[in-house]
Amino acid sequence: MSKIKGQNFRLLQAGAAIPEATNCSITIQGNTESTSTKDTEGLYSQDTVVSTQWSAQVDTYQSETSALKSIITLFNAAAPVAVGWDQTAGSMNRVAQNANFKRSGQALLNDFTMTFNDRETVAVSLQWQGTGNLS
Repeated sequence: MSKIKGQNFRLLQAGAAIPEATNCSITIQGNTESTSTKDTEGLYSQDTVVSTQWSAQVDTYQSETSALKSIITLFNAAAPVAVGWDQTAGSMNRVAQNANFKRSGQALLNDFTMTFNDRETVAVSLQWQGTGNLS
C-alpha cells in the first residue's frame, strides 16, 4: 500500500486544487454525550456520538489582487461551496482521483487571515466549516 505524502495532498475548492498551498489540515470530529446511567458499572463513563462535524484549513500564497478579491467575495457571500481533498500525482493540475481517499462536501468559508509582510508574497490562511456530510 502506498503512503500519501504531504506534498501530494491537495485541498480542493469547486473541484480545483487550491493554488500555491503550503500547508493544510482536515479535522473530523464526533461530538459525544454521556449516556451513563445508575446501572453503569466501573469508573468510566459511557459516551455516544450525537453529531459529527468537519473542517478544512489551508495556508497558501496569493500574489494576484484578483485572488484576494475573490476570497473576500466568497466570504461575504456566506454561502456553502464545494470543498474537498484528494491525493495528487505530484503537480497541482494532476489530481490522482484516488476513489478510496477522495472526500468532498459543502462548507462555509468562516475564517481567513491575510498576512502582508514586507517584501514577501502575501500569505493567506483559509478555514472552512463543513455544513453537512462528507461524501
